[in-house]
Amino acid sequence: MSRDPLLLAECADLKHAVARFPTLDELRRAPEWPALEARLWRVLTTVRRNAPGAPPGPPRDPARLRLVQWNIEHGNRYEVIETALREHPLLRDPDIVSLNEVDLGMARAGNRDVAGDLAAALGLHGVWTALFLETTAGRDDDPLHAGGRANDEGLFGIALLSRWPIAGVRRVELPSPEQVQFDLERMLGRHVALIAEIERPGAPFVMVTVHLEVHRTRAYRAAQMRILLEALAGERRPIVLAGDLNSHTFDRGRPWDALFGAAVLTLTPAAALKRRLLHPDKGATREPVFDALREAGFAWEPFVDHTPTLALRLVRLGETRALFGPLAAPAGRALAWAESRAGLRLDWVAARGFRNGSGWTVTEHGGPGLASDHAPIVSELW
Repeated sequence: MSRDPLLLAECADLKHAVARFPTLDELRRAPEWPALEARLWRVLTTVRRNAPGAPPGPPRDPARLRLVQWNIEHGNRYEVIETALREHPLLRDPDIVSLNEVDLGMARAGNRDVAGDLAAALGLHGVWTALFLETTAGRDDDPLHAGGRANDEGLFGIALLSRWPIAGVRRVELPSPEQVQFDLERMLGRHVALIAEIERPGAPFVMVTVHLEVHRTRAYRAAQMRILLEALAGERRPIVLAGDLNSHTFDRGRPWDALFGAAVLTLTPAAALKRRLLHPDKGATREPVFDALREAGFAWEPFVDHTPTLALRLVRLGETRALFGPLAAPAGRALAWAESRAGLRLDWVAARGFRNGSGWTVTEHGGPGLASDHAPIVSELW
């Protein structure tokens, strides 16, 4: 896909302008911030569209909607992701693909337009929007994937791909822990949901993809969901909502949360811990995100199984580094044992206006060929 030189230049200038500020508070106190903010939001709020070179073929079953939801970990292993979506017997030939963590011009993903390249490879219509402007190569093993290369646009977003034309598209901005995301992760922006009108012949519907935050409490994620559901309240067409809801059932961000979480992971009996983590929609520790969905008339039970979609890696958590510090490496055996007990169900499909369905999780190696840290999920709705 051809790239916009004006966008490349604007992103480079914005990254240079904000990177010198160590904290979001300092950035927002700077006299140049109002002008920078306006420019930043022009970049982040743009929705990019992709059209296939030829009309996509007919669906496998016109009476059923086949959907893939996948957090693709930025597209760091793009070739494996594309191959899985083209060739894996459960993933190939989808009607809709909901994608979270989708890069545009990040070195860790080969500086690709990941959404545009996937739309072209699969012959589908596509829309993409940014959540964040990244000022670094990323986190964890992202610099390794970047291989010393610099970012191009440096944008991180979400996307929808569709067999059928995509009409109206809108973004819904959600509350975000912006200070944590800038001060610690060095990215600037906000969580959003992407809402698209899908022109399915004879049965149009609304498709939503969203990636909820991971740093704060269960109540925080529920507040994000309620704002999204308010934006959908007047919609009379069927709605499908898919995404990484970060439904890990733990509260984060407060001084005592890390110790409490460590106690849960190490002291809870294995069967009880498994029930909690794979059924975050139930029980005393459930994520109130699901209460909000139920109150708005959405169901998810017919469209998913309760298989893990992410294997917890404690070394990636700031709380682990804070708790163990220089002892993190010697504590590796204990951390590995805790991780082996902690398969998380983070990815979901929910719908309103579809009565029946089925769902599967494609679990081999965390996703086909170690394509991502998340496993993709497949749902059929009718």
